[in-house]
Formats: sequence, structure tokens, C-alpha cells
Amino acid sequence: MNRHLRNAVTLASLVGSLALVPGIALAQQAPAAQPQNGQAHPHEHHRMHRGGLLGAALRLDSLSDEQRADIEQLAQQRKAAALPVREADAQVLTTLAHQVEQASIDPQGLAPTLAAERSAASQQSAVERDTLARLHAILTPAQRNALIDGIEARVQSMRGRNEERGAARHRPGGGEGATLGLSADQKAQIRANLQSEWQARRAVGPKVRGERKQALESFRGDSFEPGALVRVESRGERATKLAQAMVPVLTPAQRATLADRLRARAARQSRG
Repeated sequence: MNRHLRNAVTLASLVGSLALVPGIALAQQAPAAQPQNGQAHPHEHHRMHRGGLLGAALRLDSLSDEQRADIEQLAQQRKAAALPVREADAQVLTTLAHQVEQASIDPQGLAPTLAAERSAASQQSAVERDTLARLHAILTPAQRNALIDGIEARVQSMRGRNEERGAARHRPGGGEGATLGLSADQKAQIRANLQSEWQARRAVGPKVRGERKQALESFRGDSFEPGALVRVESRGERATKLAQAMVPVLTPAQRATLADRLRARAARQSRG
């Protein structure tokens, strides 16, 4: 992926982050089980991001009834832990929408809601670490190997497809830019405003990916430390940074559209 396309993809992914709750790597509730001989579902890469190891484990056809019941209970615990995060994120987005309309992003005004979001995400991360450790204990060594084999195979096969879809999505006139009607000059200014954010992410990206890969591999063995697979990520803070980069270059009509989208996303978060 060339540098220009990578920048475009990064911009669109940051815009898209406004739609998401504060994330935990390999987190959220598990979809219904669809056994595939221990392999991932054809759309597993997207679902893996939502269902995580628990969701993938529920697709193992070697699970006993007792194992399945235990893992489903863990999934319910995760779901319950995610609700306060979603509610806190809805508050951030609602406050941010008002500030977008006013053409003034006030970090101090957002501070209480962002602090509540970070607190909820921290509590969720503790639940995540516990559920992953308990999942490791529930599965047999053979099942753990089948689980990680399926994840690695699916991620590898989806990597090229994701780049192709990203290239198509981020052609001129596509994606979030089309929704807001951003001009080429506006996109360039937003990219410039986000440059330091991109540089910070690129700097830590390889290290984080390496740690996650190592943690996934350790899941196969008898000793497993889930910390690297649990990432507390404040989506509200990312949304705030993006809004700070975008609002100065948006027209009043574009700000109104963005504010409406933020409120719609807040409503979805509140529904759980």
C-alpha cells in the first residue's frame, strides 16, 4: 500500500472510529456458534474483531456441553461489562456533537465524560483479562491449538482482501468524505492536522502487533498472560482528536451533518 493510499485509509478509519465504542482488543459478545471443524467462519475476520477469542472458541466443534455453557457464561459477563462503556461513550458523543455545532471543541467541557469513559473501559479490561484467562483454563491443549490455527489462517487470508476493499472504499468520492462532501483541500487540511496522531500510531504499531502475536501464540501453551490481548482504547478521545482536526475546516452545513451523525451513533450506543 503506497503512502498516499495509507494516509487516506488512516483518515477514513479515524473518521469511522466515531461510530465505535471504546474498544478492547478481541472483545465484545460472541455471536452464535457455527462449528466449522475448528476453522473460522468465512467472515470471521470481521466477527473476530467483535467476538474475539470467546466467539472463535464457541465455533469449535470439539467443545463439550459443559465447556460451551462455561464459555457462553463468560460471554455474558463480557457483554455486561461492555454496557457501562457504551453508555459513557454515548455521553461523550452527545457532548461532542453539541461542540461540533458550536464550532468549538472544548477539552475541558469533555473532561468529565471522557474520564467516565476511561474508568468504564478500565473496569471492562479487568473483566477481559479474567475471561481470557478462564477461557484458556477451560479449553484443552488440542482445542487451544485449533483455535489459534483458525485465527491465524483467517487473518492471513483476509489481509489481502481488506487492502482491496480499502482501496475501493477510499477512492475519491467514497466513504465518509462523500457523506460530508469534503473537498480535496479540506481532506488535505484534515490530513495535515492529524499528522502527529498518525506518526504516534505508526511508532507504536509494530511493537503492539508483535506483543499481540506473541500473546496469541502463548495461548497454545500451559502458561498464558492475557494482558497484551486486552487493549483499553478510548474511542471518545479519538473522536475528540478527530473533531479537533475537522471542525476548523468544515462549513456550517458539514458541521451540522457531523453533529447529526454523532447523535445517531450515541443513540445506538445507548441502545446497547
